[in-house]
Amino acid sequence: MELTDTQKRMLEVGKREFLEKGFKDASLRAVVKEAGFTQGAFYGYYDSKEALFDALVSPAADGLLNQFKQAQQAHYELIPEDKAEQSRDLSTSYLNYFINYIYDHFDVFKLVICCSEGTRYANYVHELVELEVNQTEDYYRQLRQLGKLEGTVSRDLHHMITSAYFTAVFETVAHDMTREQAIGYVNELAVFFNCGWNGLLRFK
Repeated sequence: MELTDTQKRMLEVGKREFLEKGFKDASLRAVVKEAGFTQGAFYGYYDSKEALFDALVSPAADGLLNQFKQAQQAHYELIPEDKAEQSRDLSTSYLNYFINYIYDHFDVFKLVICCSEGTRYANYVHELVELEVNQTEDYYRQLRQLGKLEGTVSRDLHHMITSAYFTAVFETVAHDMTREQAIGYVNELAVFFNCGWNGLLRFK
């Protein structure tokens, strides 16, 4: 549905308020006043401050989550092709795609990573981590059954490594890196973590 000019103005002002103060400290009254509308006009579109925040971030943030799920599924397609050893290269390729997607929607992810306390997006990175660990554990289980994976890692360690990795990736947003800096950073990060994984788990 196409946004009205009133909605666009509310979203524009709301984004500035959330970026400046974070969700918890942002003032709905200040947003309405700066936007030049009455609170009644606001509630005609959004029923709460959180609904406004959600309208700002959900298309891109939920979009990344859905694309992330599709990327995980692509790893399973390596199994019947006997190409599991390409898993880490595939992950790095997707990482480059995702970092560009994040930078295409930089303000949204700045809101999610730095300004979302008090919303359903406050645990966004943790949800990505849980999804990654759950899917990868299942992927590893299938490879072990086929004799295509050597080595073991406890789920707790797997979770800690993945959490550290994802947190580091989103530091690009928290520290306002340029796109070029972020791409270089995450590729170096991938080399570092892949070397660690290669020391723990070996594809055959």
